[in-house]
Amino acid sequence: MTPYLKTILTGSIALFTATFATAEPINTAQQILTHPASVKEIMQRVADFQEREFGGVIETDWKVGTYYSGLYAAYQATGDETFREKALAWCEAADWKLSEQHFFADDICAAQTFLDVYLDEKQPHQIADTIAALEPYFGKETIAREELAHVVWKGEPRPFTGRNVWWWCDSLYMAPPVLTRMYSATGDQRYLDLLHEMYWDTVDFLFSEEDGLFYRDESYFGKKTPSGKPVFWSRGNGWVYGGLIRTLDHLPADDPRRQDYIDLFVKMTRVLVDIQQDDGMWRPGLIDPDWKPMKESSGTSFFTYGLLAGINRGYLDKKAYLPVALKGWEGLVSCINTDGRLGYAQLVGGAPEHVRPSDSIDYTHGAFLLAASELYKMDLTNSDFAELEDPYEIKLLARDGVWTWFNDERVLYDGAGLYIGSIDSQGTSRIDYYSTILVQSPFAYRPYPLSSWQSKDDHNNPAILQLASGNLLTAYAKHHLEPVWYTRHGTKKGPDNWRTVNWSEEKAIEAPAKTTYNNLVQLTAENDRVFNFMRCVGWNPTLLISEDEGQTWSDPIELVRSGNDRTRPYVKYANNGTDRIDLIFTDAHPRKDHENNVYHIYYQNEAFHKSDGTFIRSLEEVKTKPLLPSDGTRIYAGTEAGRGWVWDLEYDKLGQPVAAFINSVDHEVGNDLRYRIAHWDNVSKTWTQQQIAFAGTHLYDREEHYAGGIAIDPQNTDVIYLSADVDPATGQANSTGRYQMFRGTLQNGSWTFEQLTNDAQVDNIRPIVPRDHDFDKIAIWVQGRYTTYEDYETSIVGILEKAEN
Repeated sequence: MTPYLKTILTGSIALFTATFATAEPINTAQQILTHPASVKEIMQRVADFQEREFGGVIETDWKVGTYYSGLYAAYQATGDETFREKALAWCEAADWKLSEQHFFADDICAAQTFLDVYLDEKQPHQIADTIAALEPYFGKETIAREELAHVVWKGEPRPFTGRNVWWWCDSLYMAPPVLTRMYSATGDQRYLDLLHEMYWDTVDFLFSEEDGLFYRDESYFGKKTPSGKPVFWSRGNGWVYGGLIRTLDHLPADDPRRQDYIDLFVKMTRVLVDIQQDDGMWRPGLIDPDWKPMKESSGTSFFTYGLLAGINRGYLDKKAYLPVALKGWEGLVSCINTDGRLGYAQLVGGAPEHVRPSDSIDYTHGAFLLAASELYKMDLTNSDFAELEDPYEIKLLARDGVWTWFNDERVLYDGAGLYIGSIDSQGTSRIDYYSTILVQSPFAYRPYPLSSWQSKDDHNNPAILQLASGNLLTAYAKHHLEPVWYTRHGTKKGPDNWRTVNWSEEKAIEAPAKTTYNNLVQLTAENDRVFNFMRCVGWNPTLLISEDEGQTWSDPIELVRSGNDRTRPYVKYANNGTDRIDLIFTDAHPRKDHENNVYHIYYQNEAFHKSDGTFIRSLEEVKTKPLLPSDGTRIYAGTEAGRGWVWDLEYDKLGQPVAAFINSVDHEVGNDLRYRIAHWDNVSKTWTQQQIAFAGTHLYDREEHYAGGIAIDPQNTDVIYLSADVDPATGQANSTGRYQMFRGTLQNGSWTFEQLTNDAQVDNIRPIVPRDHDFDKIAIWVQGRYTTYEDYETSIVGILEKAEN
């Protein structure tokens, strides 16, 4: 036994069952599992176990055929003649002949290995029976039930089409790879023509475009799990997924339908990585893992094979998908006992079933060997693992949280730590404290639940303000559910490097209308007056003022009005902490206004002004006459390049406002969003604005203008952080379909972008950069599964980098 497997397969395998988490470095134990010597010895043990299980009995059915296709792949990957000899001995013992029912896809599966051997050795007798078996396919018009063994339908013959001949999704592993190998062996175009006609008719029949997965057969249409979810069988989809790779391996590069197969493979990949479980495995019922919650190795073997092969062949991005594939590999190895038996396999059947640790079968061993062969070929080294790491360490800052981008400040930095406001998955408004000094101490993380209520909605995260006194004020509300908003005051205790906060009792403050979106500001030049900008009166931006640091509040002032009571201007705020507050805002929500311009005003000396300082109205006058969009200075016209929506506002080194917003080139569709930056020039008294990056598509339907998000670094407005599901420089879709985080820098008049994340399983959205920070690089964002504003499983993460002294 090699030193590698002496550790792995002597009862110590539990040491390696921690998953390959995103944004986590690969550890030494995980590298051992993927070392070529380790991979090869695991292959040998699995193969030896299965050969002993056969006991010399020779079959040529689909089960055995799948095993030997994996065994021969092991030979092709490693060059080890023992694998070849066992596979060749089986082929010769079978006399290179198939089972009797040649129209039944299962009964031609064994031809895959016959053809693989033939393509290496070119001995005509090796495929003579296969050629004869397939010849009746050409010109056949109908198929009878008895020609297909256990078919779903009963009654009269059906047309000889994919949906009738390959009526169950497993067949897309059994037959298509045979046809492409026959083309490689003979050059006969008929095999490819037959493949395309049959394959895509089957896809049209069994593939769910909505779910990105295959029904097992037509009896599963409409079938539900006990919790009401569609039934998609793990191994059935594994057959399809693995079969796509084996089909593509012999489909000519210039075949006009080749890209269609790759696109289907990529679409399935994106769905499959979403539903991989924390242990690296998939469950028998793919999209309802709680239904039959045990891990399952047969589907997992095929999925891991497909991921590794997809990377090796260039269909999948290595940096994004290799961690997912290795997590699957790690899960599979944890299911192998010291004899080489791969347990937790679904036995012969046509539905998701419970499995046991002792359940093993030949076709699962074959699928495992296919996966192992692809991993062996990668020959992963330490440098390969180093390349998988993100350019900066991504820290977990709050374990459970999400936010919208219209409550600020969401994150407060006081020189010793971060106060992070979010709403958690239970619907509690909260603040999490992360020490940037004692990150390993018991005081590094402190959760502070705020709300006495729970309402799961990302609009409900709190705004945080550090008062002139040094203590904290927070404000939060339910998303337009009640005419009430809430505050707490926080008193800091302890030395700077491990402060705790004592929070006052929650105070509920009545409002004249339902509320949301709190934004807190304090101006020292106005006797420490505190402002809370929210949405309230007439669904419009509304202002409340406190003269006693938030103990009491003025009556609400409708601040900006645009159209009727449901027009809803959207506002972002910035302030210098002394005497000025800037606002950028739109006419309305972009789904309501086909133009949706972006405007700017600022508040100073108890009055509101245009960008050039022109007086608009005093604060007192606004109480009876709200501001209108036309009162402000227009930064961007929605007629220019599509409707706009505001995202961030900061000040440059001269103290002038810099605004970030999006525009929707395709208007209400929201599949071509762009990021724009606008600067105010106080000399020319003009705004200049331009597109700086592609934002990609909207986060989810019904909110077609929810971009991934953009944030300006307030300490250096030539640096931005953005989220996109495309390359921000070119607009080309990325390989994962996920929203990734980028750092953009402006140099010599042009923007360049550095990708910070490469996640295939989670999205990275809604960045923020805290004001008054002292970091060389800092960005904080939401990471996880985000489906809608009420459906999410996310955490708050970020990079906190200081230059070495």
